[in-house]
Amino acid sequence: MIELIFGAAFLVSYVLLFYNYHLTGRKALVYYALAWFSLSIHFFVPGESVYAVGLAFFAFLIWLGNIRASDELLCPLRYSRELRYFSVIPIAGLIFLFPEHSIASFAVLSASVMFSGIYLILTGNGDLRLMGLLEILFAATSFLRGYYFSNSYVGLVEALLAFVLSYVSIKTFLDSSFIGEFEVMDVKTELKPGVVMLGSVSEDIFEGALVFSRQRREFPNWFWITKVSDGGISPTNLPKILDIAVKFMKRANEHGKRPVIVIDGLEYLILENGFSAVIKFLATMRDYALLHNATIVIVGDDSFLDERERKILRKLFD
Repeated sequence: MIELIFGAAFLVSYVLLFYNYHLTGRKALVYYALAWFSLSIHFFVPGESVYAVGLAFFAFLIWLGNIRASDELLCPLRYSRELRYFSVIPIAGLIFLFPEHSIASFAVLSASVMFSGIYLILTGNGDLRLMGLLEILFAATSFLRGYYFSNSYVGLVEALLAFVLSYVSIKTFLDSSFIGEFEVMDVKTELKPGVVMLGSVSEDIFEGALVFSRQRREFPNWFWITKVSDGGISPTNLPKILDIAVKFMKRANEHGKRPVIVIDGLEYLILENGFSAVIKFLATMRDYALLHNATIVIVGDDSFLDERERKILRKLFD
């Protein structure tokens, strides 16, 4: 009976992860949803071999999901694209080692989950670090589960860790994603696609653009960047700012409008995140802007930067 309860709970996690993918558009959640589904099967079809197959596909999907998550949350490691190919290791371990070398196969599967957790820790993102730590704990427990397959206590701990990991994964992407609607309007001022820096912005642009600002105003599509209010967006939540901007570009294109995004507070963003992180964020946003014929307006000047940083920033305007 307890196995059916756990299986149902894993299926609920699968449904919630998939539902939140539809809410947020974060593709990493698709990998996570399928991972939890694969892990649920052995509760309905008990057996060590079924568990091994489910764990192998879980490890495979978690590895791909973690790499996708680091891309979507703007913290990929170097060579992250090449690391995707290592996702096949748990499948290979299952094929070549199980069942003749059962313990060795579970060691390979657990190590794969553990290394994918270490990858998240190395990204430096606080939420992903927590997910990575939980994955490492889950990996250790899954190895014990393979060694003591009939021990119900080990299975209980493994299931609880999986539920917590599912919750943290959903919360991480909800916190970094935008769910809502925009009021799309025309901006009459002619602006070239890409990134531009202006000392000041007319009211026409403010009223029709998507605005991220240190100032709080009641215009449509105006997002207040602040650390002191739940009604604003934290300056360190660059993935959410990018998500809002990209969804606005797509929605404006759907309505036949030219998207304009205003960033009023570049110095504040750099102060909170560091120059390198903000430049990567702006470079990604510029690519989306060129794709959707949008304009990103940075309000202010770059006098607070040193000469090297100014040169790097101005390359975005080319």
